Parts: sequence; C-alpha cells; structure tokens
Amino acid sequence: MNTQSPRYLAATLGVVLLSGCAATAPVPALHAERIGEPIRYELDGTSDDLLTAGLGAAGLLGAPPGFVDPSHPTARELRRRAIYMNYRGLADLAAAPGGGPAVAGVELLVGLRSAAGPSTAMLQVPHNFDPARPCLVAVASSGSRGIYGALPTAGGWGLRHGCAVVHTDKGTGSGAFDVASGRGLRIDGTVGMAGDPLLSFSPDAAAVARLKAKRPDAVLFRHANSGLNVEAHWGEYLLQAVDVAFDLLNREYPGRAAPLAPANTLVIAAGISNGGGTVLHAMELDRAGWIDGAVVSEPNITVPGFRLFGYQARPLYDLAVAQLLLQPCAVLADDDPTAPFLAATTAARPVLEQWCRDLAARGEIAANGPGVAALASAARERILALGILPEALRLGHVNVHASLWSAVAVSYAAAFARMAPDELPCGVSFGATDAKGAPRALTGEEFARLFADSSGIAPTAGINLVMPDATGAQRVANFGSIDLASCLRGLGAAVAPGTAAVAAHPRADARPLIVMHGRGDGLIPVNHTSRPYFAASVAAGSAGIRYYEVERGQHFDAFLPLPGFAGHYVAMQPVLDAAMDLMAARLRGELGQLPPSQVVRQEILAAPGADAIITAGRELRIPK
Repeated sequence: MNTQSPRYLAATLGVVLLSGCAATAPVPALHAERIGEPIRYELDGTSDDLLTAGLGAAGLLGAPPGFVDPSHPTARELRRRAIYMNYRGLADLAAAPGGGPAVAGVELLVGLRSAAGPSTAMLQVPHNFDPARPCLVAVASSGSRGIYGALPTAGGWGLRHGCAVVHTDKGTGSGAFDVASGRGLRIDGTVGMAGDPLLSFSPDAAAVARLKAKRPDAVLFRHANSGLNVEAHWGEYLLQAVDVAFDLLNREYPGRAAPLAPANTLVIAAGISNGGGTVLHAMELDRAGWIDGAVVSEPNITVPGFRLFGYQARPLYDLAVAQLLLQPCAVLADDDPTAPFLAATTAARPVLEQWCRDLAARGEIAANGPGVAALASAARERILALGILPEALRLGHVNVHASLWSAVAVSYAAAFARMAPDELPCGVSFGATDAKGAPRALTGEEFARLFADSSGIAPTAGINLVMPDATGAQRVANFGSIDLASCLRGLGAAVAPGTAAVAAHPRADARPLIVMHGRGDGLIPVNHTSRPYFAASVAAGSAGIRYYEVERGQHFDAFLPLPGFAGHYVAMQPVLDAAMDLMAARLRGELGQLPPSQVVRQEILAAPGADAIITAGRELRIPK
C-alpha cells in the first residue's frame, strides 16, 4: 500500500510485465552508410567558432543573424542562425550568455542511412582536443530539433572541456519538405530538389503526389511524416554517430600506433528531454560498452507497466492527449495569481469556460457543484489523478497557450502509427496560413530559413496545424479542440504498437549513470519518466545509477526570465554542468563514487543527509 510520511513520499515498487520486451526486438543497426564526403567547416575561433558560430554573448543576446540574400542563404549563414535559435530556445542567456569563450576547431557534417532510417551526425573537434588523452561526448538533440539542438546544453560542456563532441539529430530535426515545390532541406540547411541524396528527408513520391492533390500547401516534417517511428531507433542513431565519430577522428589524427576507439577514449553520452531518452535507449543497446557513462536531464522515457506512488507509467503521447482534452478547462481552477501566462487565460476565459461546459456535456467531467468553477476543479482533479504533480500544473497556462499538447499529440500520433505523408492524423496537416487562418503557399524565403528557425515540430517558424473547421474549410488549428483530442484518443489501437516500441527496458548495468529531472516539469512529468526509470533500474540490479530531482526545476530554461518564472524556478543547465563534471571525475578516477541520489535544493551534495533519495528493498522514498 502507498504510504506518505511528513518527510518522504514512499512507494512500493511494482512491475507489470508486458509483451514487446527487448528480447524480441529486431537487431539494432549500429553501423550506418555515409552519404558522400563529410561537409567540413574550419572555424578560427574569431570570425566563427564551434560553440556560438562567432556570435559570442553579445550576438546571442541580440537580433537574429540575417542573410545577404534571404531567398538563398548560404550554409554558413544558416548554421549561424540555427545556433542562435537553439540557444534562444534552450538556454537562459541572462544567466549564462554564450556558454563560455569561443572555441576554434573543425566541424564535420555527415548524412547517414541504415535499416533504422536516415539521420544526420556531426562531429566537432576543438583545437585543444588532445589525442593522447582523448575524450568524446556523444549528444542527441532535444525535442525534435535539428543537428545543433544539443549544442547549448551537453554539447557545449564537451567543447568547453576540450572533448570532441558527436551529435545526432536522431532522425528528427529540421528535415522539412515543401509539397507544392517538391523541395526539401539538405543536411547543411540549404534547399535541394526531391532526389538530392543529401536531403535529410525524402518522403515517398507517390504519397506526396496524393497529398498535393488534397492539401497543395502542406509542409512535411521528418519526425511526423517520414513513415517511420523514429523514436524506436533513437538509441541506434546515437550509437551510429559514435561509430562514425571514431572513423572521422582517426582521419583527423592519422598515423597513431593505436587508432582512437572506445577502448582508449573516454566516452560520455549526454542529453536533455528527447535527447535524454535517446541516451538511455543507447545505454540499453550498448552491449559492447562503447559508452563509459552517461548524464541525462528530464528524459522522455517510459517503463511500461511500472507502478510508482499509485500511478502506472504512461507514455508522453497518452499524457499529451489527456491534457489536450482537459487542461484548457483545468487552468481556470488555478488560484495562483503569479502563475506564468495567467493573463492569456484571463483574456481567453469565455472560450475556456465553454470548453468546460462542452466537456461536461460529453460526459468527460462531472462537477461536484454548480458553475464553471466546479467543472474546472473536476478537470484539474482528473489531471492530478494521472500522476501530474501540482508543481507541474502551475505551468498549465503556458502549455495551453503555447499549443504544446496539440503539437506533441498530432506529430507523435503520425510517427507512432507510421503514417504515410498523406495519412493525416485526425485530418491535421501542417502549413503556412494567412491572416484569416486559411492555408497559403509557403514563400521561398520562408522555406529557405526553415532549417535555422524550425524546432522540427509544428507549430513552428510560421508553420501551423491545419484542419477542417465546422464548415469543412481548412483553418489554423494550433489551439486544438475537444473533437481533436477525442479523435486522437481514438487512435489508440493504431498508435499502441508505436508506443510499445519506444518503451524502456532497464537492465543490470554497472556503468555510472546520472538521471536528473526538475520536479516542476510541466511537459515530461517525473512520476511517469525519471522516477520509475530510476526505480526500475535499481530493481533490475543497476548499481551505478543516481537520480537527482531538482526541487524548483522545470523543463524550459529559456523561459526563466519571463514573468511567473523568474524567482520561482531555477535553471537546470548549471545542475547539468555540475553532473557532467562529476561524471568526468568519476570516470577519470578522480572521484571514488558519485554523490548519492537526492533531492537537489540548491546544488548536488556529497552528503545529502535528509534529502537523500532512498531505495530499501522494494521501497523507494523521495524527500518532499
């Protein structure tokens, strides 16, 4: 039975064995074919560099870098703007502008193809890399971002410490395709025609033709529209990138008596969000021991059937659909006057009140009293019953008005169900829209900068969700609707094999692993991800895992300067940097053991005392 003491949340560990376990999974493709020769950039550390593209702190805090010819930007211009946009989307620049001094070196960009599908890898080698004492940091982009989507976080740590850094976009990224023009984006960001071998995403031509006939202005994204469940291969993509990295490093440093290899190189894998989930999947697949240790933050990971604190772990898709349905009503029950984006909820109150009434009319919620307030409270209780913490619900206003749940649910539905480009989840496509919300053609200039400006998942960079309105006319649909949420929930049978394929299967592993997570994460909730992954790993016999739960952490460091965030939340990046320092010291023999698992109030402590997270037998105790 679940018990709660004044000091601890305590739970008995429980696992329900499900089908589709790792033993029946296909053999992973750990080696990939390279497409052509690597695209190479020599960066002097003055006009351009590996860490900030020559922008430095001032440039990252300034306006977005422009293009000499906006309709035909160069690859180097796109690279600079992409790095800028990733810093602005991921980092709290006011706290850590630029992430450190400029780093000179070499950057190599490679397109990969394998049975797992296409991906892009990038190796960055700083000039102070020491092949006599080599280190490699393997990182994966967060969210659905492109190849620079881990640079401001774990990738930056590696460059600042003289390590080579290998990146994977894990088969997501800025692989957009414009249906009207038949053009896509190459791995360096420039525009290419269908058939170009360096396109990061080449959708099926017949499916594109069918889509063009009914949605001529549609835009496709690789994560949603490749016809692949790319998340099922994220671990493979990272290991493929590590494999390629050693080949490229040995090209850079030829003639060594012993070629650089995992056996003689310190290899640390790291990532945040989807990148963190990628690293955990790679650790499970890495039976050869290529990776020495790993650090992940707020990972998107699910242990199927695992119950903790009374909640059964659910995949992000299920939680996104449930919150798309309920959260627009539930935010009206939030009585915190300092909550972020509360003003947007106040402005939209008539729409949200009607949402509550419609939920009640459909039998989705039942109030314990009269009025909209009672309905909102019922919706909020439904979300809390899923295992979402109140700290995370404080960010409900942000999630609703940023169209977070519709973005996640629609794109992940298409990916998990392995839909062809013309198979639209619940009738939703992606495209540019005009001032009235009607679809329009994407301009050449808009498409040309999509590599740099897009997060890889719509709505992004002027690309919106589009679906039929009540009259059948196509209109922007970023906010979603009850009908959309209900339809996406009804896709369960089509989506279920995909969510099963991305489930984690922790195993006994002696390698050191740090999992950290913000308790207030409003996107990837701790009760469904890091907490059960840690508990399941301990139950499986993993002795090297540590779990650090950051008391006032949340998912988006870039939001910290905004009202309602400032002063309430702490940045996750400094904790990630500290965890990376600890991991490197542990692997180099400079630290005997990693600090115990703990709730992090201010910093990671060698002796956390009452803040220690304790596993005793089959019980997990987490300090409140």
